[in-house]
Amino acid sequence: MKDPADGGSLPIVLVTEKEYRKGEAVFRAAQGVRCEAAPEDEAGLAAAVAARGARAVIVGVAPYRGPLYEALAADGSGLIARFGVGHDGIDKALARARGIAVTNTPGALDASVAEHAIWLMGALARRVADLHRKVIDGGFAGAGGVEVCGRTLGVLGFGAIGRRVASIATRGFGMRVIACDQLPPERMAGPLAGAGGGEYTTDVRAMFGAADFVSVHLPSIPETRRFLGAERLAWLRPEAMLINTARGALMDETALFDALAADRLAGAALDVFETEPYVPADPARDLRTLPNVVLTPHVGSNTAEANRRMAVAALGNAQRFLAGDLSRLDRVDAAPRPA
Repeated sequence: MKDPADGGSLPIVLVTEKEYRKGEAVFRAAQGVRCEAAPEDEAGLAAAVAARGARAVIVGVAPYRGPLYEALAADGSGLIARFGVGHDGIDKALARARGIAVTNTPGALDASVAEHAIWLMGALARRVADLHRKVIDGGFAGAGGVEVCGRTLGVLGFGAIGRRVASIATRGFGMRVIACDQLPPERMAGPLAGAGGGEYTTDVRAMFGAADFVSVHLPSIPETRRFLGAERLAWLRPEAMLINTARGALMDETALFDALAADRLAGAALDVFETEPYVPADPARDLRTLPNVVLTPHVGSNTAEANRRMAVAALGNAQRFLAGDLSRLDRVDAAPRPA
């Protein structure tokens, strides 16, 4: 179904409002489709799908659990294209059951997120956030920081972003890197060499015990939910600092608060949270009240360059889907392999 206002000439691709604004130039110049901004909330987006007869939507990080799938499946098939890489907000099993393809934009945000992780590490090392607050409040007494050169960075999750972080740390700052993942060492020799060298282990505890900084780059899956809980946080040395630019569900924020408040961990920098916008799980354990914490509002991928790449990639998936070219989609909805 096409709206008479556009003459029925072009298929509609609905793009959630925030994502549309981030990639507006790309979406306005789209060839062969008409891109329109749409509500982010599921009820509003589902209603827009029905009203506009859309078969493809481009979405951000908001969760979609039911009505959107029913609306897209009304014409027999549909596409949910993630403007980004993480896709835990999309129910892939429900999408498969409704004949809906799910895609993401691999590689589009690697550089931006890796750089943000490095900036957060630097902010912790030199106490930037706390010093900034003190100057704003009229003070000028500075607390000493630490150099990162020669220190050990643990990279937890050695995918594309983790490898970029390792490369910047080794080649740019002269850090020692210990990469940690679940794949056997022989499969990681090449990626480790490409990132500038270092060590590789599958032993999280050993890596945590050796690291001055840990940068987290794990995927958000059921097996990694609250992976960084009280037990594993206790493996870190009291002078260590933790950076998470991956997913908020990986972190037990209450346990993190306790470790920071008790000086069992020197600092933490978070760009992602279990609830976004951030709401403390326990009001008495609000990370915003701690001086050794740096918090940013899930902006790791929000650069002009990454936004353009994500817009181009997400739009490309929508265009190929609507043209029937399913073989070249960046799909993430494959059924999980049996154990």
